[in-house]
Amino acid sequence: MIPAQPGVVSVVIPDDARPEWNTYWIRDGCLVYDVWLNQLILFGDTSLRPFLDDAVHALVRTQHIKSRSGNVFTGALEEPVYYLNLAYIVDDNARIGAPAADTPPSRAAVLIKYADWLLTQDNGTWVANHLWPAINLDLQWISSHWTQSSWDMWWPPVCGGSYWTSSLQYRALTAGARLGHKIGRPEDVAGYDTQASKILDYMQTFWDEKDGYMAETTVTDVKAGRSGKGAAPLTASVYNFDPTLGCDAKTFQPCSDRALASHKFVANEFRKFFPISQDIPEGDPAYMGFFLEDRFEGGHPQFFASFNQAEQLYDALTTWDRLGQLDVTELSSAFFRQFDKTVTTGTYRKSGRTYKRLTTAIREWADAAIALLSKSTPDDYVLPMGLHKETGKPHGPRGMIRSLSAALAAYDARSGLTPPSWASPHIGAEIGDLDCVRPEEQIVLNA
Repeated sequence: MIPAQPGVVSVVIPDDARPEWNTYWIRDGCLVYDVWLNQLILFGDTSLRPFLDDAVHALVRTQHIKSRSGNVFTGALEEPVYYLNLAYIVDDNARIGAPAADTPPSRAAVLIKYADWLLTQDNGTWVANHLWPAINLDLQWISSHWTQSSWDMWWPPVCGGSYWTSSLQYRALTAGARLGHKIGRPEDVAGYDTQASKILDYMQTFWDEKDGYMAETTVTDVKAGRSGKGAAPLTASVYNFDPTLGCDAKTFQPCSDRALASHKFVANEFRKFFPISQDIPEGDPAYMGFFLEDRFEGGHPQFFASFNQAEQLYDALTTWDRLGQLDVTELSSAFFRQFDKTVTTGTYRKSGRTYKRLTTAIREWADAAIALLSKSTPDDYVLPMGLHKETGKPHGPRGMIRSLSAALAAYDARSGLTPPSWASPHIGAEIGDLDCVRPEEQIVLNA
């Protein structure tokens, strides 16, 4: 068994029976690091500091490892996977989906989030002189390469436009530009906001106006085996949740009408896809997978995506509570009518009966989604990749950190945890700015 370097997390618990899974995927590792950072930043769990320091050093090292993707100047920044000792992988069969354009923004998002916290600990000099060069290395690559086609996040991946990748690229450049100004490096970030704005515009092209959902890829060719209907945009929504953005639709915030409409549409599509969901009553939460045409290891429901669908609703509930209201639009009306068939479009205040009725029902639905997954949770609580589409029994590699991180993130979201903001102040609807809206510009229903 290859020993792991400090800071490196395995895709699964080391298992001699599945050696091909004992590798270090940057994307998956960063999902874990993000959960750790939330615990450190929001709960003050300083016991995680040594692990995060090691994780940062491991991430920075990966930038400079010459791999099949190239060197640091020609593509190594997009290498997605390494052995646990950080040696590069030669076998292309173990690198399906490489190079991956979501590697630089995944890494940058974690490094920026940690840098922001370090600034509050009077570590500004270290951030500026040591951490910033690594962050900016990824940001420069994103800024100059975001227009290129890339592999998406799911297996088997397809090469094209990826909503997940674009959303991470937008976040990284936006947060990176803000950090650069904060530490006195405005010349380094010149142009990043402009590129981020272009990426944000590109992200809107994934929206399917006809069916009302966010497509996960631009490869919607039947011959390629992808319709664009999948859970990646849902994952992007919860991962890029920023409470200061309110219910901003352009950034696909969890409570936005686009995200809610997409949640309902994609959930319904997966309900028809898995045999195990056929006996679940209409209106109750069912299982979700990666994408409708998934055939990886037989194509089964995933803990990761299924937890994400609950997390989105918890994040939405937290935001509505902070805003003091929720909006039902023409686009999101079908979502809300799952919980109240009589609800009409308009704005519902927190003090009203309809708000309480809707939010109570939505929370119960999200709780039911978690309870559904508990039926397939192993006795030792070590989550595998997914559950069998016919029997509901745990299925796939044990200890998938993508599953574990999603479970922890959903639990934090249920507790009302709101991650620190990554967005620039001028983007989206700021919480607390509702007083700036004239009463005659919105219909307020207190029923």
